[in-house]
Amino acid sequence: MHAFKSVVCFIAMLVSIDVFCQGGDFLLGPTQFSYINYSKNNFIFPIDSNLFNNFYRKIDTIMLYGKGKVNIVHIGGSHIQADVYTHEIRKQLQLLDADMNGGRGFIFPYRIAHTNNPANFGVTYLGFWEFCKNTQSNRPCPLGLSGMAIFTSDKKASIIINPNRDKEITYTFNKVRVFHSPCNYDISVVLENHLYRGFYDSINGYSIFNIPESRILDLRFARSDSSIDKITIYGISLDNDNPGIVYNAIGVNGARLSSYLGCEYYSQQLASLEPDLIIFSIGTNDGNTRDFNSLQYFLEYSRLIEITRLTLPNVPILITVPNDCFLYKKYINKNTAQIQEAIMNLAKDKNCGVWDFYTIMGGLGSSQLWYNAGMMRSDRIHFSHEGYILKGDLFITAFLRGWEKDLAKRIVNYPVKKNETAVNNTYHPITE
Repeated sequence: MHAFKSVVCFIAMLVSIDVFCQGGDFLLGPTQFSYINYSKNNFIFPIDSNLFNNFYRKIDTIMLYGKGKVNIVHIGGSHIQADVYTHEIRKQLQLLDADMNGGRGFIFPYRIAHTNNPANFGVTYLGFWEFCKNTQSNRPCPLGLSGMAIFTSDKKASIIINPNRDKEITYTFNKVRVFHSPCNYDISVVLENHLYRGFYDSINGYSIFNIPESRILDLRFARSDSSIDKITIYGISLDNDNPGIVYNAIGVNGARLSSYLGCEYYSQQLASLEPDLIIFSIGTNDGNTRDFNSLQYFLEYSRLIEITRLTLPNVPILITVPNDCFLYKKYINKNTAQIQEAIMNLAKDKNCGVWDFYTIMGGLGSSQLWYNAGMMRSDRIHFSHEGYILKGDLFITAFLRGWEKDLAKRIVNYPVKKNETAVNNTYHPITE
């Protein structure tokens, strides 16, 4: 993980963080591909970057003072559900400094919905569970932020989640939020043979459990004999009191813009995560057709952003342009260029940031070059594991370039070290 070395070194000079720094500007590894536009790998702000200033200042505060929490919510399709490149981003941000691991955050137990579960966390369960997704035309249940739901009427059911399948980073939690429907189930967390019962917050739609610090979640669901009720689970958040960054990745295979527009509890549950940055990566599935309608895509994206901003008006939004891909595994998909244009127009209209991955990866036809290099699968839509890691490294490089760009403006004088008191210091971090 070398993408952030330049930023770490710069911060180290300012606050004397004890890190080992080597030269190089956002090194992405020894292999440089000629078709990747590394110079274009930045966040673009067609209007201005003012909404991002508060976000970057919160990261400054964690980095410099070890205080605060930053929540990032990344929403998309299969690229996000797999949580390979987003987990790479998560790890790099959380390993940037000792105080940057703010916890695992929101997850959905995909395995119970009979779909691919991210490799970085494990799921086991008991009981008969059914499921629904936002990609279904006639789904049997309402949905929330995750775009998926699992439900059961078993008298006894359980879910065990291990968020520590990746040995490079460790997640602990002392708070658990289970987003679920109102029901007659008794929900409890089991830890070292003790049962911990939570409180149901009807406004936010979740039960919250305060428990001793743990690395494994064991959830139990019990229904009384007289009830015929069922319980629907929309997602689970594993939280702690530590400072740092929380990177919530939310994706559904095959999801389009219309898929998320139909999720009834989307706004309620998104607001509950208190995001400081929202990232949308939606478009690959919208453009996977011969009859792509650019205007419809623009209008649906506008609607999703309007719904989001109605609840969270001051939270910055970053839109990522989909990767170059093939249509029906045979033809270069020219729709992506129209999607790129629509996103640029959308960013101007709604004052959003853009990460133009389509241009960065090489533009039209570049998916074949990535495939030839072993970075994409044969469908030329999805990436290989190595390709997703590279994509994550490119994103984190752009992310940190944006953070570093105005750092000198935010830090006027030499800032104090962590745990020291500022005297006549004009740097004003956010300490909430």
